[in-house]
Amino acid sequence: MSGKANMLIQQVDRTDATREVWGMKGRLLVGLLGCLLLALPALADPGGDPSDQLNPQARYYYDLGMNHFRKKEWNQAIQAYLQAVGVEPRFPEAWNNLGFCYRKMGNNQRALDAYRRAIDLRPDFASAHEYIGRLYIAMGNRDAAMRHYEILRRLDAKLAAELFQAIQANNSDYGE
Repeated sequence: MSGKANMLIQQVDRTDATREVWGMKGRLLVGLLGCLLLALPALADPGGDPSDQLNPQARYYYDLGMNHFRKKEWNQAIQAYLQAVGVEPRFPEAWNNLGFCYRKMGNNQRALDAYRRAIDLRPDFASAHEYIGRLYIAMGNRDAAMRHYEILRRLDAKLAAELFQAIQANNSDYGE
């Protein structure tokens, strides 16, 4: 074979090898991007953060409620969340946290009303479904807790697993 023909064959071989490497890199990149897109919902906070477009006064009361919530000062948190929903009635995060505080205080009916309001405002609110499921456990209504577990399975697998463990243990505070 002539030198020119041999060089041409080597050049073609390098081009094919380059295409193969870039093809593998491209497939790897597409795969990684796909995994990232699938993981994005899991990276989000299940309860969500109140919208930046929220009424500033409602946000102030919500943040005040969160400060009391973190300290387990349920009565003070309730008062702050009531102020928040008084200013902004369509505030699912405040309704949800209000329900949590009422549950911790043993006021199941008010907790139920608050959780239902949060879910009415945002039907896909995973934390509200978890918390109302825990409330139903505390109220001895396993069937209702299981209904919210089934909803939660489609919304947030981790929260669903935690709720299921609480249902199995028959303890609303289990794993919380």
